[in-house]
Amino acid sequence: MSFPVSVWYGVGSVTPLFDEETIKRDLKNIKEAGFKYVRGWVNWRDSEPRPGEYDFSGVENLLKTANDIGLRVILQVYLEFAPDWLPKLHPDSLYVSESGSVIMPQGSPGVCLDHPGVRARAEEFMRKLAQVVIKYPNFYVWDLWSEPNVIQWIYQPTGWRGLFCYCNYSKGRFRDWLKTIYGNVNTLNKAWHRSYLEFNDVEPPRFVSLHFARDNIDWLTFNIVKLKEDLEWRVKVIRSIDNNHPVVSHSHGGTSVFSNPLFGEPDDWEMASVVDAWGTSFYPKHAGRVKVDHVLDSLVLDAARSAALASGKPYWIGELQAGQGVGGLKAVEPVTPDDVALWMWQAIAHEAKAINIYHWYPMMLGFESGGYGLINPDGSLTDRARKAGETARVIYENSDLFLKAKLIDSSVAILYNIESYKWLWIAQRHSSDVLSRSILGVYRVLFNSNYNVDLVSIRQVEGNLISKYKVLIAPLSLVMTLKAALGLRNFVSNGGLLLVDSRFAAIRSDGYIDSGTPAYGLSEVIGGYEDGYMSVDKVNLRITSNLIPGLKTGDLIIGSNYVSWLNSKANEVGVSEFNLSKPSITINDYGKGKAIYVGTSIGLSYEANGPGSGVGKLIEGIMNIAMVQPPVEVKSTREGYIEVRIMRSGADYLLFIINHSYGDQLVNVRINENVINVGNASIKDLVTGASISITNNELQLTLRGRQVVVGLVSI
Repeated sequence: MSFPVSVWYGVGSVTPLFDEETIKRDLKNIKEAGFKYVRGWVNWRDSEPRPGEYDFSGVENLLKTANDIGLRVILQVYLEFAPDWLPKLHPDSLYVSESGSVIMPQGSPGVCLDHPGVRARAEEFMRKLAQVVIKYPNFYVWDLWSEPNVIQWIYQPTGWRGLFCYCNYSKGRFRDWLKTIYGNVNTLNKAWHRSYLEFNDVEPPRFVSLHFARDNIDWLTFNIVKLKEDLEWRVKVIRSIDNNHPVVSHSHGGTSVFSNPLFGEPDDWEMASVVDAWGTSFYPKHAGRVKVDHVLDSLVLDAARSAALASGKPYWIGELQAGQGVGGLKAVEPVTPDDVALWMWQAIAHEAKAINIYHWYPMMLGFESGGYGLINPDGSLTDRARKAGETARVIYENSDLFLKAKLIDSSVAILYNIESYKWLWIAQRHSSDVLSRSILGVYRVLFNSNYNVDLVSIRQVEGNLISKYKVLIAPLSLVMTLKAALGLRNFVSNGGLLLVDSRFAAIRSDGYIDSGTPAYGLSEVIGGYEDGYMSVDKVNLRITSNLIPGLKTGDLIIGSNYVSWLNSKANEVGVSEFNLSKPSITINDYGKGKAIYVGTSIGLSYEANGPGSGVGKLIEGIMNIAMVQPPVEVKSTREGYIEVRIMRSGADYLLFIINHSYGDQLVNVRINENVINVGNASIKDLVTGASISITNNELQLTLRGRQVVVGLVSI
């Protein structure tokens, strides 16, 4: 089986409608560049120009021509590009915003699939499509939803994204869901503080009211459930015709870690559970980025991998950036050939099992015109296309190795707590940055120290599915469920080390605060309850004991966002400058494990203040307490730009060494003998064919800017 590496080829959507000769030329160029796969797309609008009249000639021509040339085809299905006659047939199917604005589609976002008539037509379209596509032997995989959202690809002049959908059918679906949650309207009234007479009177919230929360939380929870159910529905429709080809989907913006569910974004962990593989869009130089950040890119990959892994699924790169990021009047730094190759290898080093490069042509219409293409607008190849094709050839040649490869098991995990993300609406935050940067800051510390890191969802904690980890870090985990609280108790009691920071479990999942913080009796786990807190830009926490290795009495931890202190019987580690009489950093023994509390937002502090914050030393000391060691130690000319990943592949090992900088680097890598005892050996670089010597588990080499070594280590 070949490792799928494809390029997107979307004729007539982001390019003009090409004639058959141009399509044939392009597909030949794709094959000759080194690719074995092409990824096309199917728009509902183009496939059903009149009600009940289907025209699949475009996709059939792609499949037939690709088959003649020797390319396998992956298909992206877009229900969001729906027929323009649908609103005429079903005028009550239009999306409705929280303000009552009705969205008349302009090519997208289509109409609301909660409408039963529209849903029936969408089902018929997908069945007809599947009946046609499965006849072609070179058809490979379905991607049934690109970047799922409650409503996709609308950009209001005001910049406000709007909340959706408040049409009668979506409201009816919400009411039906509420019935399954509450059973009767009296129970709902008690939870929401309302006086409805029946469920048909219930209205979903459209804004935040000062002293209410449960209705808003329920609406967000419903939309997350709805997205999962809608993806599952698409899968079931296709599988009613085709049960032989895999079905996948991929997320928007990299990962839900960086998304606010207020605007209809899904939970990756929920979505991954209903497909054969979950994917992500991967755009390290997207026009929407503030700056290039290879650590953030690695977090995106590890989040997608972790979301898929939680359901025992592989993860794919649904879209990998091919060319310069362009958005309206903004164009960011150009993408180089080495960039594309590095991103491909970086994805595989984080366990990706397929790569789809977006796009063969640059965007030739709309907001992104001129951007994101692998070739020139006239169809001629660029050095980027050649480099991507060369890299694809190496991947194909070693497909078995890469498909079987698994990262060395991680002993440390970071909590992705969707319940805290829901609270952003109550907190009147449109951006998820305060939560996502909290995770990113902790991840950055661990990445820079060469640890393998998984992300785990709060659902895994609730299910007691985190026992394989020695350390769980829960940055800015404001909201807690009862089941998760029990899961955390079990984790620590059974020997795990839990690291939490300020405002941990301050709010219960029903929207209330508890009789003490943290909620649900978690004060027993951390050894005390929060006695006070306040918002700060910056704060000093002074170490008062030598209980954490690497930190000594008098050292400072620079905090940000919050400062808090405990009424605690736990072992004091440090105090804050705002309250010297009560501890702000503690270690508590609980069962066989330990809980460490830090009274500030540690991830945000590291993002704001870097290594000088002391947060890195704090986390490194905690790893030391838990006896968790990184797989490798790395030294380089310019610290922080060399990434090293070790993967097992059957009886072999793969050693990825990635230079994320644009300058040459002298690199020294020492492999932890507790992970692999290589001793004296020679590894083969699969990219260049060169041999590299390892002496006593250590190797030294010079990497040019953006170079990647993919070393095959045979033991």
